[in-house]
Amino acid sequence: MDQPKKKLIHKLRYKYKLVLINDESFEEKLSFKLTPMNVFIGFSSAVVLFATLIITLIFYTSLREYVPGYTDSKTKRNLQELLYKTDSMEQALVAKELYYKNIINIINGGEGLNDSLSKAP
Repeated sequence: MDQPKKKLIHKLRYKYKLVLINDESFEEKLSFKLTPMNVFIGFSSAVVLFATLIITLIFYTSLREYVPGYTDSKTKRNLQELLYKTDSMEQALVAKELYYKNIINIINGGEGLNDSLSKAP
């Protein structure tokens, strides 16, 4: 059981040379000594940094308004104000309907309610 683990760790530490050569003059431009572990760590670090950059851009700029489910605080406040206004208008409408029903009842010869506004829900 120890042998496969040692082989894997040993394989991750093998050194490879990456060389960039000019195709026309065969001049060596860059050379790097790399191990598979270094490549993996570098790639994963780049992914984490890229994700952090994207998340930072979304949360600290106006791009967050394009994320579904995330609204601006002004929009939430406006929605709350509109809900309060709608509720008060609904209550006023119910009270006026009861008042008009009471007037129609009186005109038709019936007895009116004692207080039309106190009966409103």
